[in-house]
Amino acid sequence: MAKLPTIEKRRTAIRFAVPGTTYVAGAGAQKTYVPLSVTAGTDADGTPIMTDTFYCEWKNNYGTVAIQLEQQQVQNPARIRMVFIQEIYDTLQDKLCLIYKDGDTSKAYVLSSSPDNVLSENKMLEFNVKRTEVL
Repeated sequence: MAKLPTIEKRRTAIRFAVPGTTYVAGAGAQKTYVPLSVTAGTDADGTPIMTDTFYCEWKNNYGTVAIQLEQQQVQNPARIRMVFIQEIYDTLQDKLCLIYKDGDTSKAYVLSSSPDNVLSENKMLEFNVKRTEVL
């Protein structure tokens, strides 16, 4: 029987940001990236608890895979596995989304593969990322 994929260690904090615009007096509309936050649950009063930081298993590519990706000018490729969250999955499929490793906006990554709802069980989300210049 084949071993099903699992998330081994969720030690890396990541944040997601989607494009948005803000008005700056005298300059007009400016493109910004708005942090994506989702409901993590509710407190005792029923008030939603929001979070914008998620923990994942971050695995950098190495060996022949990294060499092949480097030939395609892919910088710092990595595979991310995290708990499935429907809002994150939908956002990754539909919008340009920046992923900040350790919540640091200078460490921006973008998708290099489409997100995968592993085995369509809504338990684990997996996708590949690559480093990008901060937009």
